[in-house]
This record gives sequence, structure tokens and C-alpha cells, in this order.
Amino acid sequence: MPAALRVYRRTPPITSERTQVSGLLTEHPYDALIRCAMHDDALQAFTLGCSALHKWSGFSNFSQDVCRGRAEVIRKTLLSRLERERGHRGRVRAQRILSSIDPGCDNPAEAALTWVVRALCPYEVSTQYELTEGGRRFFADIAIPHCKLIIEFDGIEKLGSTQGEFDRAKRSWVQREQALQDQGWRFLRVNWMDFKDWEALRSRISHAIGVASKPIPARFALLWEPPSERCDGEGRRFRGHESHWPNGTDGGIQVPVKNG
Repeated sequence: MPAALRVYRRTPPITSERTQVSGLLTEHPYDALIRCAMHDDALQAFTLGCSALHKWSGFSNFSQDVCRGRAEVIRKTLLSRLERERGHRGRVRAQRILSSIDPGCDNPAEAALTWVVRALCPYEVSTQYELTEGGRRFFADIAIPHCKLIIEFDGIEKLGSTQGEFDRAKRSWVQREQALQDQGWRFLRVNWMDFKDWEALRSRISHAIGVASKPIPARFALLWEPPSERCDGEGRRFRGHESHWPNGTDGGIQVPVKNG
């Protein structure tokens, strides 16, 4: 785990609400997320917000309508609390981030990928998009139905920890991908190493979407900003270390942690 950086701020809490976390008295988690969205990197705030909304909504692929409904109630509460910061630096930025976070992101990597896609795509973007083939259900990490494009993050947890698990996961990939390609879907796969070059990743995604024909919706148009060195510097966040998956694939990761 990379070293965590402590962040101290002089600004008072947004509300007087307090909660107990592992026996410690802290500000309300909603307020902590709002402060992150106001003051920290967009990448950090978006991924934290997606993870929080995923947990707070009790998100499940198999009851998405209910879970997304709960997430929207939480989002409205967050935005309402944010209104107390009207006139303060970062409020508009936080509103943009909190309006865009998605509870369907299973982990920080999928959240980071969703962040990049939303900041580029003029069409509807869906996380955990359900597809069926031959009576089997599939859930795509990110789907853009207008383009029939599926964007998936290939993390180490999807491959297993042994050569046998890797081989089975690879066969399952190939079978599922072929079945969906037969339905007209295209695939773009992303892994941890792609996060080493954000501009190259944005270029790949832009090319796959073909974004020139329609402007990005206003709520997402200013979502992107290059991550700072403090957020995504060497040895932190989405940077990889020297490690290898079965079959020689480089997939080492550093576990992301929240500053402050």
C-alpha cells in the first residue's frame, strides 16, 4: 500500500452532524465527500464518490432499479448539503462531480474509467449494463448503446490467482465476447497499465466512440482535468509496480487510499 498523505484544512465542517467511525468521532461521511469534491482532484473525488454511492445504496446488479433509486435520494441529499457552501470556492466543481458519480462502479478502477468515458462521450453511458445471449445474463462494466460499444476494465480479480483460473477466465471472455460481437457489439478493454498514460487512454476511447458528431452534455463537459502529481504520482493511485499475472501479463497495482 502506498504511503498516505495527511491533509489539514482550516475550513469548518459543512454541518454540525457527527458520526462514529471505528470508535472515532468524525464529521458526517456526506460532508467529507462534499469537501473532497470541492477541494481534491476530480479523479480522487469521482472515484471516492462512486465507491461511497455504491456502498450507501447497497448496489446489486440484480436489483439495479431499486439501488439506483436509493442512490438518487442520496445524491439529492448531497447536493442539498452542498448548497450550504454557496459562494465558496469549489462549490460549482463539486456540484458537477456529485451530479456525475455512478453507484454502478464496482471498484476505483471502474470508477476512474467511467470518469474518463463520461468526460468524452456525447451519448448515454450505462454502468453494469445487462445483456443476454442464449438465456445467459451478462453485465458490461460500461456500455454505450448508441455505439454498441462495451468498455471493460480487466482487473486481476477477474483473472484469478492460478494458471487454471486464468485459463478458465480467458475462455469465458472469448466465448462471451464472441457471442456479443455476433449481436453487433464492439469491445474496448482497459487494464491498470493504461492508467499510466491518461491522454493515450482518452485518445483510444475517443476513437472508439467517434465523438466528433455531437457535443458532450453540459453536465459532463468540464468533468475532466489531468490528475495532479499528488493524486496520481509515481507509486500512488493507479500507478503499477513490477508484478506479473499468470501467462506473463503485467497487472501489478497499488491499492488506492484516500488522502486525509
